[in-house]
Amino acid sequence: MKTGESITVTGTGVVRVTPDTAVLRLAAECRSARLAEAFAAATSAAEAMVSAALAGGVHREDITSSALSVTSETAWQEGRGHQLLGYAANRGLTLAVCDLAASGALLDAVVAAGGDAARIHGVSLVVSDPSPARTRAQEAAFEDARSSAERLASLAQRRLGAVVRIDAGAAAAEGQPVPLRRVALAADAGPGLEAGQAEVAASVTVTWTLD
Repeated sequence: MKTGESITVTGTGVVRVTPDTAVLRLAAECRSARLAEAFAAATSAAEAMVSAALAGGVHREDITSSALSVTSETAWQEGRGHQLLGYAANRGLTLAVCDLAASGALLDAVVAAGGDAARIHGVSLVVSDPSPARTRAQEAAFEDARSSAERLASLAQRRLGAVVRIDAGAAAAEGQPVPLRRVALAADAGPGLEAGQAEVAASVTVTWTLD
């Protein structure tokens, strides 16, 4: 074998898994002519939504304050320019719900607790612990790379030698966004969200010597 002869191949692996957690991205948004009043109203609504989530079985550690913002609202008036109308306060919440069967009823209760201030920004179904699936995906990626390398080496009338380098790409677990219309229907009907399946993908680039 000539020095430096090698073959490098990238393999991919995909493992399908069933999501076990619903991530709800919500917010409480209130408006008022006074900044302090808008902020206080948003805080009160957010606290009511948190209380509803806790009462519905969500653990305190699975509730995160994801955003806090206060913006001014203005309008253009002829001859007077921009005039301040008031303020909008927004307090974001992220809830991780492990019981998918109860997620529809829980979302309904949390939104009801927030009243007119409640906002739904999105729902994703995710895998809480993708590590086992990531391992299987990497193993599948390596086998895919080796199969391709063996086929290419055979076409060149060569054989694979030792592995001299492995570069593992980052594995990714894809959550599934759920349309808000579907969320609303789930909340009205009471049952949980349909989990479906998510994909955990990995890539591995491997270099072999050629014999």
